[in-house]
Amino acid sequence: MMANAQRWQRILKVRAVQRQMAELQLHRCEKELRNLTDLRDRISAIRAAAQISVGTENGLMLRSVCELSSRLDSAQRALAAPRQNAQDARNRQQQVVVAARQRETAIEKLAANGAAQDAKHAADRQSRAAIFRKTNKSERMS
Repeated sequence: MMANAQRWQRILKVRAVQRQMAELQLHRCEKELRNLTDLRDRISAIRAAAQISVGTENGLMLRSVCELSSRLDSAQRALAAPRQNAQDARNRQQQVVVAARQRETAIEKLAANGAAQDAKHAADRQSRAAIFRKTNKSERMS
């Protein structure tokens, strides 16, 4: 019976490692999404700062500001697809983490149940042996 409990403990360790790996991958996905979001915010800040100042401006200055704004807008649009992909990857990885936690919890319950059954069987064996020994002692005395 002890081999069964040891087997469940080994399986529990494997499930714990699988959960940790899934959480690590989720952390990486969240980090990538944060980086893309920060990049989008920096581009927006640069775009907002690239406004024409009040006063007389020459044509070259106006053209350079318009070109910069156009390039920043295209960079912003180019980030939309990678950011959406990163969000999707993060959502999928969150589901993987939840599933890994559920599997680990299930194994914990099975291991605890197995340990309880092993303890019950051990107690039953001891009580049967004690009853047998008591019977033998009483027979010797009479």
